This record gives sequence, C-alpha cells and structure tokens, in this order.
Amino acid sequence: MFPVNKTRRDTRKVVYGPPLKQLRTFLRPVVGSSSSRGPSRSRSVQLTDDLIEYIFTLLPIKAAVKAGLVARRFRDSWRLARRIHFEKELAEEYDNDELETILNHVFESHRGEEIKSFRLHFDPNAHELHLPEWVRRCIEKRVQELDLDISQPKQEPSFLLPPHFLDVESLKVLKLSYSVFQLPPDLKGLSLLTTLVLRRVDITPKIIQTILDRCALLETLDMGRCHGFRLLRIHAQKQTRLRVLKVGNCRAEVRVIEIDAPSVGSLYYSGSITNFHVISQSLLFLKEAMLYFKPLKGITNPLQVERLASSISNNVELLTITSTFLEGLSPRIVDGVLREKQVSFRNLKELQLIMENPSYCNAGDIASFLKNCPRLEKLFIDADEFTFDGGAFYELHQRPLLDKHSALFKHLKLIKIMGFRFQPCHLDLTRFLLGKAMSLEYMFLLLPKSFRFSRALRQDMDFFTDAFLSWKLSPDAEISIGFAWEDKSFVYPKQSRSWY
Repeated sequence: MFPVNKTRRDTRKVVYGPPLKQLRTFLRPVVGSSSSRGPSRSRSVQLTDDLIEYIFTLLPIKAAVKAGLVARRFRDSWRLARRIHFEKELAEEYDNDELETILNHVFESHRGEEIKSFRLHFDPNAHELHLPEWVRRCIEKRVQELDLDISQPKQEPSFLLPPHFLDVESLKVLKLSYSVFQLPPDLKGLSLLTTLVLRRVDITPKIIQTILDRCALLETLDMGRCHGFRLLRIHAQKQTRLRVLKVGNCRAEVRVIEIDAPSVGSLYYSGSITNFHVISQSLLFLKEAMLYFKPLKGITNPLQVERLASSISNNVELLTITSTFLEGLSPRIVDGVLREKQVSFRNLKELQLIMENPSYCNAGDIASFLKNCPRLEKLFIDADEFTFDGGAFYELHQRPLLDKHSALFKHLKLIKIMGFRFQPCHLDLTRFLLGKAMSLEYMFLLLPKSFRFSRALRQDMDFFTDAFLSWKLSPDAEISIGFAWEDKSFVYPKQSRSWY
C-alpha cells in the first residue's frame, strides 16, 4: 500500500494499492441468474427413467460412470455414452498400460448406436497399434468430432496419421496435434466438416486448398505452429461459411502467408508482419481481429500496414495489435509538415495494445491511433518493460500535439495500463487519456513487478494525486494505482496473447 492520506483517497477517487473491487458497469449480474431475479417459486419436475438415462449418455464417459452410481437402474448407462473423452487431465491419471486397458474395455462394452465425439490425449509410441481400432469403432458409429491430442516431447511431428482416418463422411470437427497430415487419393469424406484445428502439424499447401475446396461447410480453420510449407495461400473466395481464420507462429521457413477470405468474421495471426498479406480488398464481415506482429529489427513498412488497416477497419469491434503495427501507422513528416494517418476504426469498441521492444512508438503514436476510434469503450495497454521512445522527434513534433488534439472519447469508460512506471511518456499518455475521456469511469494503472519506489517518488505522491485529479475530464472517473499482482479488478481483454 502506498503512503497517501486516507481521507483524500476516499473522497477524491484516487486509490493507491489494490485496484477497486466493485465495478458497477463491467460486472453486472448475469441476466437470469439468482442475483438478478426476484423471489422464485420452486417447482419439481418428474423425469422418467428413460429420459434420465438418455441425459446420462450425453455426458463425457467419466461423468457418465459417476452419474450411473445414483441407482442400480443406471449402472450401465456409460455403455451408451456418446462422448468418449480421455483428455489430458484424465489420461494422465493412468499409465499407458492402464489407459490402454480402459479404452479397450470401453469400446468393447459400448452398446450405443452412435459416438458423437472421441477425444484422446495419448502417447503415439504406446498406443500406435490400438489407435486405428479405436478410431475405426468411432467411424462405424458415425463419429462427429475427432480430437487426437498427441503427447509428444519432441518439437517435430512424428505420428503419421493414416489417410483413412480422415475419410469420414459424418465428421464435423477435427482436431489434431503433432502429426503428419495426409489425405487419401480418392477423398470421399469431410463434406460435413465445420471445424479444423491443427497444432504442430506437418501439412502441405495443396492439402489445405483441397480442404477449402471440398469442405463447403467449413466455418473455422485454426493452425498453430504448423509447418511443411514455404508459401501458404488461403484462398477462400467461394467459402461463404468460413467465419474464423487463425494462423499462429508458423515455422521460420514460411516466406509468405496470403489471405483471401472475404467472409471471415474473426481473424487471428501471430508471426512476422513482413510475411503476412491480406489480399481481400475489404473484410466487411470482420468483427474481431488479433494481429500479433513480432518486433522487427528494422522499420515497419508503412504502406503494408496502411493497406492491412484499410482492409480490416470497416466493421471490426474487437482488436488486438502490437507496437509493430502501431509503428506502421505513426505520424510522419511530409513536405515539412507532420501528417497523421487517416484510417478510421469507426466501430471499434475494445482495443488491446501490446507494446514490445524494440520499437520507436511513443505516447504520440498511441494518441494518433486512438483519435481514429470514436466509439471506443475499453482500452488495454500492455507496456510491461516497454521503453517508450521519448527522443527529439517526439519532443519537437508529437508531444506538443497531445494537448492540441481535438478528439474527445465520448464512449470510453475503462482504461487499463499495465507496466505504468511514472516516466514522462507514461505521464503524458495518462494526461492525454484523462483529458479526452469525457465518460470515463475507471482507470487502472498497474506497476510492473520490477518497479521500485525511490524516496523522492514517495515524497511526490501527493503531487501526482493532485495532477491526476486535475487532468481528468470526467468528474466520476476513479483512478486506481497498484502493482499488477494486486490486480483484483477482474476486468481483462477478451483476447489473450496466445490461443494455441
């Protein structure tokens, strides 16, 4: 807890220490929950034994076994289970021999007409001989979801997936990891596939395009740490159902990733910006995007970033970008005049900025970007250990413009800055945001773990309290300052740094 007069802290809405626990706007009771309903009348519903047994068959296999213990009548309900799930948490409770024995018993005892999903976390070296038989049983019972999570200590995919595993007409969801992806030469299945998730899978561009061409119902294509290609083209102009496209951290040998998918509503990418190209003129259906571009050794190509920003900006509401992207849109001097980029994110409601070294970004670059987001409601800035560029260009050209910006953020209610360190650029950014957010309710300034208070800074805390209060435009704004490990605000970005 920081040394600040308690009366002042309570009455003047600047809190030093753990951030505010009560967030009246962002933690409303869920509609229909017990906290949001008035007095209710309890009423009993009588379920038949057949209906109860049917409900038990919809549970994952472990839950179905436990549920069957409620009465002798349901003791064998697990034999009809439609969800045979041996995911990591359950699979690691047994050694390889025990898991193999259990799975063999489950499939030999299964009496149901269908298996909706089969999920298995397994060691291919231990179960390679039995896996084809387990999958065959699932295929015979019209499996709709197949999730093979291979436990592989090595970095390279080594499990060769038999091609007939994928030639399944009933399959709707396919998730694979640490394997080599192959298709049969005369593919007949996958026509109902809606979701394909690949992790550390060796796959060729030809197979990817075959899937896009054949799977007309495909809605989600998610590839993380995959390899086997230098040029990845995702051409899905005819794929009107494709809504989610994710490509994350593919191998270093990848030279170009080219996206042409006009129907996409959710776009995630993690990797180098120099390799990434969206050739769709405008992604009109795009509602959320994560562009985690890794820092470059040189300067970001502004033309490439401008083209990308123009293609995603129309209707996106949720956006995560890094300082590399921001750097490409930073103001530049043209004909002796500092000019800002005019790319409007007019529907953006939540923005997460991830600042990473090395980068030339500063508070002026952030301010220039934010003025193009008129409907922004939530702003998260992760500047942990980031060093803002406060050089001569910033001092001469950008810093004087911070106070002159005419933009007002009428809808911005929440600001959270991670890595705040009371440095000049941090204070400039805080002053700008407080002075422009006319409806602000909460600002959280979280100090990094490595931050240490000097004696001089402790003595200046009253000065900073007065400064924060004088900067804010919104009279109701509550400002909370504390270490990140004290954060109890329970307000976080909707998008995490990594999804794979």
